Amino acid sequence: MVLEMKKIKKMAIIVGVMLVIIIAANVFWGAYSAKKSPDSSDNISDEIALPVEKEITPVEFRSEADFFAQYRLQREQSRSRELKVLQELVRSEEQSKTTRDTASMKIMSIMEDIQKEMKAENLVKSRGIEECVIISEAGMSTVVIKGSESAITEDEIKDLVCPVLKLNENQISTVFHNTEN
Repeated sequence: MVLEMKKIKKMAIIVGVMLVIIIAANVFWGAYSAKKSPDSSDNISDEIALPVEKEITPVEFRSEADFFAQYRLQREQSRSRELKVLQELVRSEEQSKTTRDTASMKIMSIMEDIQKEMKAENLVKSRGIEECVIISEAGMSTVVIKGSESAITEDEIKDLVCPVLKLNENQISTVFHNTEN
């Protein structure tokens, strides 16, 4: 019992530190972006990434296919920004070893989430579904399917994605986008 309490305390501390890092990274990223002028050229990847992000941020979709492509693009951009900040924390000698280790663990967690989502989406598509996207959050996921429930049932989806996402059936919700309206 004492051993489990130590593990729980350790996990609580790690989660707290990760939240602080994420908040600090968001504050840092916002201040950095606001200070950076459009014509500065610190890094070639910044020059390429920033204009693309500005073009894609509107959430208005012209068609159903745009929703799936747009969501994936926004998810990728958001994760890229988060990974970039975490990588800077890992490389920074000014940060404590604990902060660098926590940032490294968060990077690994993000990479695992990307793999799980991709596998789950491909499993659903392998059942004849034209388009699918997984929206993951802590302890739950939403599966958005293009089409109606006649093509695949909610139970079939849960059977496919639960083992991959390592979630229980009650942690998975399904949304069907019926485009035949």
